[in-house]
Amino acid sequence: MKYYKALEKTVSILIIAVILIAAVAAVIWYTTQQQVPEASPSPTTIIKTETQVQTQTQVQTETQTTIVEKMFIRFAGWSAGETEMKNYQRIISLFEQTNPNIAVKYEVITQMFHENILASYGAGVAPDVFYLDTSWAPIFIDKGALYPISDLVSQDFINQFYDFLLEPFKGPDDKLYGLPKDWSMLMLFYNKKLFEQAGLSSPPDTWDELVRYAEIIANKTGKPGLAIYLGGFNRYMPVALSNGASKPWFDDPSDASWFDNPVVKDTMAWYINLYKEGKIERENKGLTPYAVAPQDVGAGWLGDAFGKQEVAMVISGNWMIPFLADQYPDFKFGEDWDIAPVPRGSQGRVTMVYTVALAINAKTEHPDAATKFVEFVLGPEGQKELVVKMGHTLPSVRSLANDPDMWPQHKKSLLFQYDQYQIFLWGPKTGELESKISDVMASAMRGEIGIDEALEAMKQVVQQVLSE
Repeated sequence: MKYYKALEKTVSILIIAVILIAAVAAVIWYTTQQQVPEASPSPTTIIKTETQVQTQTQVQTETQTTIVEKMFIRFAGWSAGETEMKNYQRIISLFEQTNPNIAVKYEVITQMFHENILASYGAGVAPDVFYLDTSWAPIFIDKGALYPISDLVSQDFINQFYDFLLEPFKGPDDKLYGLPKDWSMLMLFYNKKLFEQAGLSSPPDTWDELVRYAEIIANKTGKPGLAIYLGGFNRYMPVALSNGASKPWFDDPSDASWFDNPVVKDTMAWYINLYKEGKIERENKGLTPYAVAPQDVGAGWLGDAFGKQEVAMVISGNWMIPFLADQYPDFKFGEDWDIAPVPRGSQGRVTMVYTVALAINAKTEHPDAATKFVEFVLGPEGQKELVVKMGHTLPSVRSLANDPDMWPQHKKSLLFQYDQYQIFLWGPKTGELESKISDVMASAMRGEIGIDEALEAMKQVVQQVLSE
């Protein structure tokens, strides 16, 4: 009897122990399940809560993947008109199709381009890739604003370009800070029908003929013979150099003496008088002006003035060719208008050469993506699409010079023979000097100051800028 009582007591203890262990296990299990979904507002539906957490994790993972893989870069340029903007939108679309993980935002800055780009560095919002004119390259290089592109692309890629187009973008460390996207030269555009009306059968060959032809056209057709910009030191340069002036190079205040050269004085007076005598004095006499600025005929730039057929001649670059084809398709090359070399001076024929590089921001967060974009736009395939097929300008890649798809207008310009080609660069502060000297020229062309006063002011500009 004692045995059964002891056994019963033992069994009872065991049962109580099992119950206690089960209770503790239940509490632990319940507590563990509550700790898994820390963000869960309610423990009532454990399975549902786990599913929500898993879905949120997937969404977050997908979002993070998108941010990592989809890179956005900004590309800034100025525009020669609606045509150029449309052409770049097209090439950007082609790039994004072949590089789906990179998106490019195209930004057009219409005024004070380089000044605005420099200012954007201070605000920390400079674009990743942007145009860089030869005249401003030394300033950007000196400020450390550019990524050495020769550190990003292969030498084989660099070797595709014309050597003379690379020179303006080299730094004092011999590294390359930009690659030329294309190039252009100045040439004479003339309206064949207005020439016929004026009894002229061929374009002017010399600078003196240019003025004489412009006056004949104004007298016989009632249309100005020539449109020029007010100012434009670089547009004056072929006149000076073709008449024997030395190539200017301003890197010291003493280099202002270039304006003391008798040839410079004579040619500067000739250029200023194109407008002063051809516009102001002619109108004072009640005559049709033979020289005007684009705004005088309701145009924004030379391309519009010529395309609207408000003037018979302009001296401009290859960039005007696609603009005319796009904006004035009924104004036909070969039938209505044609091109000829820049007029010659007493010492030969000289033209200006312009090139613009694509440069990469030294502080870009996406150097690899920016490099891919630059290589796509500037490589043979990109230039064939953007420059050759679209007739943008002249390709900077040598292998495309004889491409069968090159527009006949551009092909013809490459046949012109010049004694000298002057790249738009005359010192480390070319951009600032060009702007300030041009302002002085414009003031003289409007008759606000005399020619001698203007020449002295130009010297002072050089001295002041290079003394800073």
